[in-house]
Amino acid sequence: MTKNEIKKTLYREKPEAKLIDKGRTGGIVDIDFHRYEAETSLGTVRFFVPDHEMGERPFGETEPAQLLIRWMEGTIS
Repeated sequence: MTKNEIKKTLYREKPEAKLIDKGRTGGIVDIDFHRYEAETSLGTVRFFVPDHEMGERPFGETEPAQLLIRWMEGTIS
């Protein structure tokens, strides 16, 4: 399945993405992040959102998944 098919599914099904993890990556470039997952008919879609890209409004425990497409990592069957 392509990234485009996943995007269309997110807009059609409008699932809620749930916060599953937040922390710091570690390593050479240390990045604070939030990781979300959303269930769709294609499988689970994961999003990795760096804190420095979140803007002024903090993200909550759940977010509309179609708004997180920019940070989509892929799906799990």
